[in-house]
Amino acid sequence: MTHLNSTQHQAWKNNGYLKLSGFFNSDEVKDIQSWVFNISTWETTVDKWMHHYESTPNGARLSRSENFVPYHQKLKDTVTRGKVIDVVSEVMSEPAILYKEKINYKYPGGGGYAAHQDAPAYEFVDFHITCLISVDASTPDSGCLYFASGRHEEGFIALDEKGCIEPKTADTMNWTAVPTDPGDILLFGSYIPHKSPPNSSKHPRRIIYLTYNPKSQGDWREKYYDDKRQAFAEYAKDGTKRDEQISKIAHFRGKSIKNAESH
Repeated sequence: MTHLNSTQHQAWKNNGYLKLSGFFNSDEVKDIQSWVFNISTWETTVDKWMHHYESTPNGARLSRSENFVPYHQKLKDTVTRGKVIDVVSEVMSEPAILYKEKINYKYPGGGGYAAHQDAPAYEFVDFHITCLISVDASTPDSGCLYFASGRHEEGFIALDEKGCIEPKTADTMNWTAVPTDPGDILLFGSYIPHKSPPNSSKHPRRIIYLTYNPKSQGDWREKYYDDKRQAFAEYAKDGTKRDEQISKIAHFRGKSIKNAESH
């Protein structure tokens, strides 16, 4: 079964990203919204799922949850079998396997993300594709993604010491806002430059990000999270404050809070 027509395949090739509107129906959207809310209520753990918090005008709020798939069977089924992995595999031109997953909540006042490419943060594989599932409406006001169309074929672009695109270079790029509605998905690859502003609206902008690699390159999911935990344990000791980041690259522009509880 194919999900994409020739025009969509060409748009993917030309732009480095592809939006598919209404990929999930209204009942599926309600389920996904319920699952995301449920995950947001889980207590923080040290060896299972991972929660990250940030300071907002409304106090400490969740900024991200990771590594939740093994602990939520319905969401696991949705992202590891069926139409999501099928469409990613189609774009990838070979079977895909889940590399990592996260929810970025971006509540009102939540921080944005500097211009970056994902490849520097995702080790062990040469290429990956991320499938964004829009849980809420994502607009320029609430912090939707912006892409530098067509720049995905240039490899690494002007990486700075934070692992992001050097700001002066980012300022010269042509950025396109890509709003999404609940149930839309947005596919993008390792090297497409992207960014998002803070949420200046009164509504949350929750998004699930599912990153897949070609199955032929192996199953790296557990290795990825083991490596991240080890790296952040080392960051906590080296005095660099890198443990206050939420990724190995310092692209998050919010104010991270460690050991906080959301409310």
